[in-house]
Amino acid sequence: MLVRLLSICVVSLALSLPVSAAGLALIIANEDYESLRDARGAGQVLAAETRLRAAGFDVEIASDLSAAEIRSALSRLSRNLRQQQRERVVIVFSGHMLHGAQGVWLMGSEAESPDLATIDNAGVRLETVLSVASGIQGGAVVALAEGSFPGTPGDGLTGGLPDRIDVPQGVSLVHGPVGQITGFLREAMVPGTNLGGVVRQTRTLTIEGFDPPFLTFLPEGFEPALEADRRAWADAQQADTVEAYDNYLEAFPSGGFVEAARSAIEALETTPETIEEALGLTRDERRAIQRDLTLLGFNTRGIDGIFGPGTRGSLRLWQAQNGYEDTGFITRDQIFQLNAQAARRAAEIEAEDRERRAAEEQRDRAFWAETGAAGDEAGLRAYLNRHPQGLFADLARERIGSIEAERARVRAERERADWADARAIDTISAYERFLAEWPDGANAANARSRLDALHAAARPAPEPEPEPGVSPDLVAQDRDEEQALALGQLTRVLIERQLRSEGYNTGATDGSFDVDTRAALAEWQEDNGMAPTGHVTRAVIDGLMRGAVFRLFD
Repeated sequence: MLVRLLSICVVSLALSLPVSAAGLALIIANEDYESLRDARGAGQVLAAETRLRAAGFDVEIASDLSAAEIRSALSRLSRNLRQQQRERVVIVFSGHMLHGAQGVWLMGSEAESPDLATIDNAGVRLETVLSVASGIQGGAVVALAEGSFPGTPGDGLTGGLPDRIDVPQGVSLVHGPVGQITGFLREAMVPGTNLGGVVRQTRTLTIEGFDPPFLTFLPEGFEPALEADRRAWADAQQADTVEAYDNYLEAFPSGGFVEAARSAIEALETTPETIEEALGLTRDERRAIQRDLTLLGFNTRGIDGIFGPGTRGSLRLWQAQNGYEDTGFITRDQIFQLNAQAARRAAEIEAEDRERRAAEEQRDRAFWAETGAAGDEAGLRAYLNRHPQGLFADLARERIGSIEAERARVRAERERADWADARAIDTISAYERFLAEWPDGANAANARSRLDALHAAARPAPEPEPEPGVSPDLVAQDRDEEQALALGQLTRVLIERQLRSEGYNTGATDGSFDVDTRAALAEWQEDNGMAPTGHVTRAVIDGLMRGAVFRLFD
């Protein structure tokens, strides 16, 4: 079902319709039936709406109504006729109809094959329609566009309208084919037109009821039509939309404001916003516009394809700079110009970048010639500090790497040589000098281990029991002399080996002067005419060396 209220809802007409309106009109077109064959062409009567509105009528149109819905529409119309002072009413029905001895029925869209018992449920009596119209005697028109009922309903019912219909006083009933009814309504709404005269110009229309020979439905110079025109134009202006102006032109094709309506439509359809909207810009195309604006120095607050305040503001600034009206909405020609300017700017930036890179390269080469080209480390590092990504940066790093590798090699050689010297001397002082120079060297751990061993060996050994007759002072003197000699581990081992080679029992040959070593020393001293103190003196070393030399010739 389609129901359309063209001015305002008919339910509230009593409260809002102006008393200057020509009258009320109800048009019902039942073309699409649920079970019966459609009443083809019934919808043509809806075209009468435009002329009725032009004549100042407030019109309700509806299509494909059930019987209950037809009754509701008639009820609304009857209520509004009672509540308002109207001089005219027009009721139009187009669709299937049945008649019998009991009356005439306008069929609802749900009708199937009614009989006398069900006909009042499937249709609305014409008597009811005429009764509603009779509320405006002398100003009521009921127009019926006959639709042939399909098949033979039977049970005393016949399709269509009877030959004669009883019409209440003051009501004009016109019936005939749908096309002729539509034309009749169009002619009848012309001020100064006699209804019977219009009907008698055709062969297929019939008028019954009120048919005065000289009375016109709308008098000559009828003003409500002009008032309706003015009201419709005021409503269109208040809405100020293309749809509102189109509705005005449809209702008043010859109205007094037709040219103004067309001009208003043209103005609305050519606003900056509608012009841009008509371009149908895609998200990517909007991003391209934002990129162009950004390239030209306008801050669009992002390149996201959404034209928000940032983009609109940038467009206004660009338009003002280029002599356009700063609307913030772009046209196709402006897009082309913007893109051309951005392309030119991009080329300028590229040229500027090339010049900048050439100048930077020239400075790079000149600085390399002054610093890194000489090959020394200071110059290479100075170059990298200024040009870490320069033309010769990789070469500079490679050469510095070679210098550092050579430095590391020399340092390693020095450490190995110092370590060899420390091992050869094998004294506490020698290892301490090595560690002072190479605290983190490759042999630092070995040096510390050897130091620990030497310190342990240098701890005072148990004093030997002095030989009878040896002065304690002499023993102390020899002990002090031994400590002053600061004998290294290797020297101690050599002394022990020489004593053993001469037949003295020193115990383990490990450089540790224990009780056995002291006893062997005392014994050797006594055998060689020295005081047997058990300590190493220069005289002991000299004697042991002579013995070692003499053994070479044995």
